[in-house]
Amino acid sequence: MMQASNANYSTLKNTVLEMWEPAAIGVHRAPDLLVKYFEKHFRRFFNMINIPYESSRIHNSIEYVCEDICKRHIFKTDFHSYFHAQPPFQLREAILTGSLSEGLYLFSSEPPDMDFMCVLKNIMFSQEDQEDGSLLLREDTPFVYAFITRKENKNLWSEFLDEGDKHTGKLRLSSRKLKEELEKNYKKTGGLFRTFGKEGLEEVDEGAAVTIRKPEPVVPSVERYRKFKEEILRQPWRVLLDNAVSDEILHAMLDKLIPSSDIVLSISCEGWPYCAREWITRERVWPDKHSVETITLAGFHIVPKSSHDGDFRLSFSCAETILVKTLEPLQHKVMRAFKAVIKHHQRIWSPSAKGIISSYHLKTIAFWHFEKTSQESWTEETVVHHLVVLLEELAEALRIQSLPMYFMPKVNLLQDVDDPEVTLDLMDKISRLSHNFPAMSEAVNDKTTLKESAILIDSDHNVIHSNHDDVN
Repeated sequence: MMQASNANYSTLKNTVLEMWEPAAIGVHRAPDLLVKYFEKHFRRFFNMINIPYESSRIHNSIEYVCEDICKRHIFKTDFHSYFHAQPPFQLREAILTGSLSEGLYLFSSEPPDMDFMCVLKNIMFSQEDQEDGSLLLREDTPFVYAFITRKENKNLWSEFLDEGDKHTGKLRLSSRKLKEELEKNYKKTGGLFRTFGKEGLEEVDEGAAVTIRKPEPVVPSVERYRKFKEEILRQPWRVLLDNAVSDEILHAMLDKLIPSSDIVLSISCEGWPYCAREWITRERVWPDKHSVETITLAGFHIVPKSSHDGDFRLSFSCAETILVKTLEPLQHKVMRAFKAVIKHHQRIWSPSAKGIISSYHLKTIAFWHFEKTSQESWTEETVVHHLVVLLEELAEALRIQSLPMYFMPKVNLLQDVDDPEVTLDLMDKISRLSHNFPAMSEAVNDKTTLKESAILIDSDHNVIHSNHDDVN
């Protein structure tokens, strides 16, 4: 039994250590993400054929190709088309966010969304706005009210204001009106992505995002991949040079890898929210003081997600991306393995389990764990230990139905769980799973293998050789 257990432990350790590594963490634009991945694979290819990789000569060409791919094959519409040419409803920048930007996505039957934070121009909340209550913050909730107090802004944003506050008389910025304007412009302009089918738009609700949901492709993507792989083995150079085939490949990749997108409006805020000041001075091992300073100086955002506590919600998305970027490779692998294990077994457990545990809960568990573990404790021999601890800490959070928000610990992310029986059952399953090394290995393999996405490089990272006699 001990021998079998040791074998299972070694298998799990090796499975985690052999996980693919993202080429980019923290990029803000889709073309930049493509550039990083192209460069990674070009560098690997050049190393395998013993030719020096001269990045300075190749980078500009790759950058041009990736910009062209995004314009001609991925995005049908520029983000600015969903906003006005004149004030106030203008776009400052569209930032790639979420698992793609953080390198935390999983290759599986549920591919990652391509999410964007669209930062509005012509409006920003200052630290003075926090002090005088124009941006009304509380330590026990991430929801806020945003009031427009300056005369010039009242006139500029008049069509996006709600009724005045009964106590202060201040005019409140409406999150719903902002989202409805984005929805109206999307319907008028057309879809964001180039796909074989027509995009769908989910109805605007109290959530922060306008969600673009693409339909199933007319021809299943896996079939297109299979045909392409057969063709590239037979006549690789013709396939790569044939524009029609290349278009087919790119559409197939898009349909397979980017099924939907959340477009989240946001408003920039200067400084750091007063309600999260505890995070700056908190006793911790991670992150270091320099990273804390970088994050707090970069500011934060509010996004239009409403509740009874406010019309907007604080967003620490950019701060979280910086945090993920500071992780060591082993920490990043364990974080993705943790996500892979839970996401894999959520498909098996009851449907309600998926609604209780979100990716944000898993990220929060990981951040708290990283904060109290020294760099010296992260070695190849301890990756299984850290993965098990993450699962145990998630199980404990479910048991007591308490998970403090990382930046605002007075906020309990599990406070709205309304089915204690299901939650405790889920806790028991995760607790037992933390001791089941074969099940964890299976989940990591299932959720991190490139599978159909590995077109030119196989699972062992070898170039797929071809018969050059077929090249015309």
